[in-house]
Amino acid sequence: MRRIALYAVVFAALLYAVHRLAMVAVAWLLGNQDMIVGLDCCVDYRRESTDPWSNVLVAVSGVLATQAVAWVAIGLLASRRGGPPHVPATLAGTAFVMSPLLQLIVYVVWHWAERDYVAVIDYLMDATGLPEMALIVAMLGLFAGYAVLFWWALWRAWQRSGAPAAPVAGA
Repeated sequence: MRRIALYAVVFAALLYAVHRLAMVAVAWLLGNQDMIVGLDCCVDYRRESTDPWSNVLVAVSGVLATQAVAWVAIGLLASRRGGPPHVPATLAGTAFVMSPLLQLIVYVVWHWAERDYVAVIDYLMDATGLPEMALIVAMLGLFAGYAVLFWWALWRAWQRSGAPAAPVAGA
């Protein structure tokens, strides 16, 4: 169990770097250099951009990058090519917790903090003209659907890998 916790901490640090670097890379590729502050794009979002869709893309790119890593880990787990099954499973689970879940928690706790979901909703409001509450409901629905799909895929990959079921506490 300690090894899994250690893997999760190491993976979390690496995934944080992937998240940030993806945002910086996308901002740079879109010519949005004003958004880049060191290795962070969340500090200085460029609200006056003439293309709000590029702002949406920068805001979601970190989560998309970490989830790409998670799906590769799920694929490795399902194909039995990831070494011990707990390594890719821990990577995938950590990626889910680090990006979409943590971003959602930050959004709920600090609703107006300049973080990815807030930025996505703000930029989607600019791009579409839809009301904020409709976008929040859509974001929560998208998150819930993705969470179900993600954990189902991880569970099926674990089964396919032939790994034993996780022990139940107290048994």
